[in-house]
Amino acid sequence: MKMYRNLSLFAFCVSTMIILTGCQSDRTAAEPTSPAPAPVVEQAAQPEVPPAKAKVEPSGSKDAPQVTVENAIHDFGIMAPSSVGKCEFNFTNTGKSTLIIERVQSTCGCTVPELEKKEYAPGEAGTVKVTFKAPSRKGSVTKHLYIISNDPETPRTELTIKAKVEVQVEISPEAVDLRLDEENAGMPNLIVRSLDGREFSITQVTAGHGVMKVPFDSAEKAKMFILKPEVDKERLSQFITGVIQVQTDHPQSGTLIVSYNVKPEYEVSRSRIILQNVQPGVSEIKDVMIRSNYGKDVEIESVESKNGYMEIESQEKDGIHLQLQIKITPPQQDESSRRYITDQLNITLKDGTKLTIRCSGWFKLK
Repeated sequence: MKMYRNLSLFAFCVSTMIILTGCQSDRTAAEPTSPAPAPVVEQAAQPEVPPAKAKVEPSGSKDAPQVTVENAIHDFGIMAPSSVGKCEFNFTNTGKSTLIIERVQSTCGCTVPELEKKEYAPGEAGTVKVTFKAPSRKGSVTKHLYIISNDPETPRTELTIKAKVEVQVEISPEAVDLRLDEENAGMPNLIVRSLDGREFSITQVTAGHGVMKVPFDSAEKAKMFILKPEVDKERLSQFITGVIQVQTDHPQSGTLIVSYNVKPEYEVSRSRIILQNVQPGVSEIKDVMIRSNYGKDVEIESVESKNGYMEIESQEKDGIHLQLQIKITPPQQDESSRRYITDQLNITLKDGTKLTIRCSGWFKLK
């Protein structure tokens, strides 16, 4: 008898630990996000027993639960950058058995859903409350949320949020094409101006990878500024695409973006070669052209294959461009070999420019 009492006590302790652990870890998007109330000390407190799951009816069953949303799309209309809006999605369990909502899934951190409870009897209504933070950039935005439930017909009921972010400060141009053979890479001045007549200050200007400096005076206030970027062409040749970001203290400015694209000195027509059904030791030849964009002849100084599978079989001048034939020879295969190969051909031109041609291949199944 003592042994049975011990076993019963052990089982009760294990069950209690599992229930308590489950309660602590069950933090889904379906739960309210408001702060938890202060703990209350009670005598002989009992662990909370989670509600039993409702029977999941098969699709098409007349006794299945059903989520019916009153209006599954909410349009906030015009919003200021980084502003916050709140909305509600009302739904009803129009089925004939208990609706259990596992969670409300958000597709990004800018939409935070709240749900009061998870179980709804037939005919019972509920509400998904959503807090939405608008992007810092101008433009239209659409976000989706999903009610994950035991509704067999629509286990993922979609909710949609729409908005259009408008700013009161603009920058122009918003996109520029640059060239390495022009003074200051052909970078134009940037004009930042107020649309509502309010004076503002520029607080920060950044360009990725240090490709340019943009002088400004954060103490100056005006309705319009002319920024004159100073381009580092050597850095620019290494990072040929990127953005300039401008921040101001105008409350409806948001983040102003200027994208740039640079025509590189040389371009490889096939910088990535994909092979399928290769055979060990059987070479394949692929044509690749190195194009010169600034009138300079293409001349190769050295070539190195990372894994030894690639080499230049032949090269032929085509004006200032260079036509190559790349020979790829897969290694011999044994039982322990992988089913695929990779290699990288590193080409150094006489002016110091480094180019890369990568290769991936899959062996033919035996």
